[in-house]
Amino acid sequence: MEFSGCNVLYTEPVGSEHTEEYLEAVWMLEDTGESPVKISTISQKLNIAPPSAVQMLKRLETEGYLKYKSREGVTLTSKGSRIGRHMVRNGLLIEKLMVDSLGIEIDPKVACGIEHHMTKEFADALCTLLKHPRRCPHGNQIPKGRCCTKSG
Repeated sequence: MEFSGCNVLYTEPVGSEHTEEYLEAVWMLEDTGESPVKISTISQKLNIAPPSAVQMLKRLETEGYLKYKSREGVTLTSKGSRIGRHMVRNGLLIEKLMVDSLGIEIDPKVACGIEHHMTKEFADALCTLLKHPRRCPHGNQIPKGRCCTKSG
């Protein structure tokens, strides 16, 4: 049996998903007005020990995703903010698809898994298909994409 177009399997390294989860968490916390975002808040959100969070956040700082200040917390750089916002948008669009179009309950594991593999083009196409929703099923605001500015 041959599957045309599906001959190559693609997976991203797990490390990039880990990075995206941190940036998504920090973006969400910054969006609620916390700045700088405290390590304890990030640890709670990601359900990890504070020393593990500190280690990862310091690594993300060296990679240019955020600014880390000891005893204060972190703030995203524009590079980190773009990725965090993208992950939040992807996840909320998938949740909207599950509830409104597929008529199924939100499965956080599935939504989280898919959000890491969506390109901007795919997210914009999904957003357009869903008629540019402004709120997810939980009532949270979905960040706009390029497709939303084109359509008004």
